[in-house]
Amino acid sequence: MMVASTHRPKTARREVELDFIRGIAILMVMDFHAPRSVLMAPFLWLGFRNFGWAGVDIFFVLSGFLVGGLLVKEWQQYRRIDSKRFLVRRGFKIWPQYYVFLLANLLTGHRTVHQLWGNLLNIQNYVGGIAHTWTLAVEEHAYLLLVALLAFAARFQITIRHIFFSVGAACAVIVAWRFLLASRGVNTFTRTDTRVDGILYGLLLAVLYHHAPPVFARLQRLRYLWIAVVLAALAGLRLAPPEPWWSGPLSFCFADAAGVALLLLLYRHQAGRDRPALYRLVAWIGLYSYGIYLWHVSVIGFIAAIARRLPPPAALAMDCAAPALFGVAVGVAATKLVESPMLRLRERIFPRRVDSPVESPGDSPGDSPSAPAGDAGR
Repeated sequence: MMVASTHRPKTARREVELDFIRGIAILMVMDFHAPRSVLMAPFLWLGFRNFGWAGVDIFFVLSGFLVGGLLVKEWQQYRRIDSKRFLVRRGFKIWPQYYVFLLANLLTGHRTVHQLWGNLLNIQNYVGGIAHTWTLAVEEHAYLLLVALLAFAARFQITIRHIFFSVGAACAVIVAWRFLLASRGVNTFTRTDTRVDGILYGLLLAVLYHHAPPVFARLQRLRYLWIAVVLAALAGLRLAPPEPWWSGPLSFCFADAAGVALLLLLYRHQAGRDRPALYRLVAWIGLYSYGIYLWHVSVIGFIAAIARRLPPPAALAMDCAAPALFGVAVGVAATKLVESPMLRLRERIFPRRVDSPVESPGDSPGDSPSAPAGDAGR
């Protein structure tokens, strides 16, 4: 529902704990996509080679928590959703770098317009396109779903309690639907209707965070439970039976559970707290996770071509280390050159409507990962 109101800029905040979770997720995905011809790579990387894809489920849960949290906070404060402003702001965040990425693929001859028509319409997860971008289509569809859901709730004065239980029921239906399709041989890996539940779990956490803070805090105090969930999910991802009708849908449940558990376990902000250098490094990588995710696959072929011209020891080192280093470098550069200027423009034209201690990825491109929440952000 669109509303006419006077908007004043809100103070942007950046939560380093959330960047740290993003950093974990993008490192898992990069490890999964790393060259598999190098036997030593699993030892030099993080050991997530067989199920590093689960990093996208962590992103999904976090996205539902962050982006859904902004909508929930706006609905809580105004009892309305400014749909146009929200979607325009998400477009400024996602589309500039995404379409520059597609244009680069066209100009370099890696893809044709015919091959990219699904990407251009954000339906690549159903019709094909650049393989790893299916997750962006799921998120785009989820944003539309969340806006429609909360605008509907505001229009008909549905209580947040009913929204919570309705979303929970929808998650159960999606899981059952996923198992049904998989049992019939349908690939459920990239479809919005079989993977959007991860984002909805994040939305459920956002509802608790904003509308029932004591409940959210009590859940966070169950640290040993969430540690056990993470360990059980990792074991499940490794040991799930090989049958496609079971291992795929079940593995997605494990991955989503790990995302929920990591968020509840790690999101414990303490302003001014000193953090180890490795923590800050992972958080810094997480700060640029969207750009890294988009571009990191693009450097693998280039690195392999260089490695083939090097002596074996140098080629091995190049194959193991260079994809990560170059992937991060290209992602950071693209973020600074394309995304950050567009976000500054966005804040001038379409300033945020609500201020929330939970910010969405990339909403503040100039922040230092170590800045405490509440500091003026990007």
